[in-house]
Amino acid sequence: MIKLIYNNTLTPTRKMRSNYKSKLQKFSTLTLTELNAKASYLKRIDTKFLLNWSQFAEVLLDLKKDFQVLEIKWQKIFSYDNVYMDSEDYMFYNQHQRGETSRTKIRTRYYVDSNLAFFEFKQKNNWITSKYRYEFPAEEHGFMTKGKKRFFEWVWQSTYNGQKAPKITPSIKTTYKRITLVSKDASERLTIDFDIKTLDLRWDNTSEVDLKNLVIIESKTLKKWCKSCQIMKNYNIEQASSCSKYSLWVVYSWLAKKFDTFKETMEQIKEIRLDTLKNRTRKTSNFKSKGITKTNKKDLVTK
Repeated sequence: MIKLIYNNTLTPTRKMRSNYKSKLQKFSTLTLTELNAKASYLKRIDTKFLLNWSQFAEVLLDLKKDFQVLEIKWQKIFSYDNVYMDSEDYMFYNQHQRGETSRTKIRTRYYVDSNLAFFEFKQKNNWITSKYRYEFPAEEHGFMTKGKKRFFEWVWQSTYNGQKAPKITPSIKTTYKRITLVSKDASERLTIDFDIKTLDLRWDNTSEVDLKNLVIIESKTLKKWCKSCQIMKNYNIEQASSCSKYSLWVVYSWLAKKFDTFKETMEQIKEIRLDTLKNRTRKTSNFKSKGITKTNKKDLVTK
């Protein structure tokens, strides 16, 4: 049985944050214009890896040789706010759960720091992900408008051979911090997401799920094998299996009737979170052995 683990106290330490921020200062930088020119990759192969904070700190150091970091107005870490859309019966989630080779994700994405918003239609066919998007006023983030509906129906019918598009409404909200890296030869783009929170938008009085001791690294490239894959292999970090972030947020919000496809990934996340708890327990034991007391009111909550 999979236990979903929630804990608002299991957060990266200040020392860890200072550590990775100082490492980012050692990266060469590129601008958003350079990133879009070199590695926009609206059609690409996606590969995801799940890490804890200790692994991330080590991997980040090894990425410095081959990757540049996106910097906008002296800022390298950015806040994202996504609202995913789905049908009433979670059609898009179930496409992935059933293992369909052709599957869809729909969202509005708000770039908090730049006050820009986009409607995005992501379509995955086997290994290849294609993304269609258009910009809209930021105040329209999070809900469907006539313009979004028209765009969605047009891309849907083009993708599914004229099939009538389903009715979709907001389902899940996610927020997180992101670092973006681009390989110096422009063959790969990496997104590094952390401080992840998700909220079910369809039920009143639901609680936000906090997964911010989890780090998700996603490679976007035109090849199945990439520079980051080799670095991950050096650390014995395996590619995450069936790691649709939207699908995981549906599961962690208790909205999925079935989630067999995602059990392996959920076990990985569970191990990462338990490992963080073990590290905190070891540190607490060290304090006690030195005569220092430290009280934890709530170390682990399971449902």
